[in-house]
Amino acid sequence: MIGIPERRSGMSWILGPLVALGLAGCGGSDTSGTAAASSVRQAQPATPSGAGMKDDDPTLADRAARGLEITPVPVDTTGMGARQRLLVGLGSYIVNAASDCAGCHSGPAGFLSGGNAFNLPLGQVVYSRNLTPDPATGLPLSLSEFMEAVRTGRDFHAGAEGELVVMPWTTLRWASDLDLHAIYAYLRAIPPVHNEVPPDAKAALGLPPSTPFPGHLYTDGTVVRLLTASHTSFDARRGLEVSPLSNPVRLRGEALESYGRGSYIANTLMHCNDCHTHPDRTADQSHVNVASFLTGGTVFTAPPPLVPVTHEVRATSANLKGAVHGFFNEPADSFDRFSAIVTTQSLVDEVPPRPLAFPMILVAGNLAHLLDEDLRGVYDYMKRSPSTTGASDADHQPPARACQASTDCLAGETCTSDTHECVGGACSTDLDCGTCQTCGAGACQEPAADSLCVLTSQ
Repeated sequence: MIGIPERRSGMSWILGPLVALGLAGCGGSDTSGTAAASSVRQAQPATPSGAGMKDDDPTLADRAARGLEITPVPVDTTGMGARQRLLVGLGSYIVNAASDCAGCHSGPAGFLSGGNAFNLPLGQVVYSRNLTPDPATGLPLSLSEFMEAVRTGRDFHAGAEGELVVMPWTTLRWASDLDLHAIYAYLRAIPPVHNEVPPDAKAALGLPPSTPFPGHLYTDGTVVRLLTASHTSFDARRGLEVSPLSNPVRLRGEALESYGRGSYIANTLMHCNDCHTHPDRTADQSHVNVASFLTGGTVFTAPPPLVPVTHEVRATSANLKGAVHGFFNEPADSFDRFSAIVTTQSLVDEVPPRPLAFPMILVAGNLAHLLDEDLRGVYDYMKRSPSTTGASDADHQPPARACQASTDCLAGETCTSDTHECVGGACSTDLDCGTCQTCGAGACQEPAADSLCVLTSQ
């Protein structure tokens, strides 16, 4: 990213400097955006999954219970009514399983205490906010202000120069009112941490003060759809409405329910597009870049603390939905493989299994906490959503392997003294070399000092 940034938010900016811790079309596609959602309503008219904030909703209760189990800090629910306890538990489930808020907002001061710096183009820098309820340094927003910040990108900090950057509000804005309320309830229930965060410096980016939310319309993809299910949680109908691509029209019953729920998780809470679509948005920032949807290609540099874990210095996000090269279109694809990769944070089909690259190794650790039906929903959405064709459907380089000495590399390779990566392996094309390396004279070469690949890595 040189000059004015290509994107105003997205996981590529979020995770770059982090150091704190196919069935194509399924036989057809929707045209109006209402047929598939109507089918969900007809399939289970009485109690569809995520049917709202009901104390006796077993699915909601299961998510809330899991959320209270996995919260990394104690949450005192003494004196809370059943509804408030459900809300706080659901918020924890979203923050600590379906999303990765701690990846940016946790630091040396504590859980969600903020303060991590994110260096941006033009010498600008922003800091993750303290989200705890500390009265002096924590989240100062009311619920309505929190909702406005998430939905429009408005930065409520005094003297803020433009809308929020790094925070993936362009994705999270499509979550239901209920789920956003739950996140807020959890943030108000966690222990306060006193940690003063420096002010941002982002004036040079020339960002607008905010981006209006389009009310009851989803306008981010190829189909404009009416937004419903605002007062429900993890609702399949909402998922069908916020998918950037057309939805299958031949799915029915439980299959459609799972697909819709998976779309909701993937497209509002997990922010899959932000890492696995490159660039994640169109040049004018108005839409998801559907032409390259989930075909990977974003380069990430691993933060030093994670290098000993991943054994990699640099990696490219995977092609998930390419019709030819997509992960979910591989012959070996199955839910069991996907589930094992998530739960072990490793590529289980390699021998020996290789740890997932940064940043997916962090995201997968949270996704491993999802209820089985929710993880299955994510898989069903990825499997059944339309595959992407065209130039972006390409193979990507494998990760650049880390080393401290040449003995850490394979036979015939050497370890570079500056970037500490293995080079010198035999190659025919750049694809045979690690991310950002080049193939020259039959051997993999370390990236040049002015390598655009390295300079624009996240």
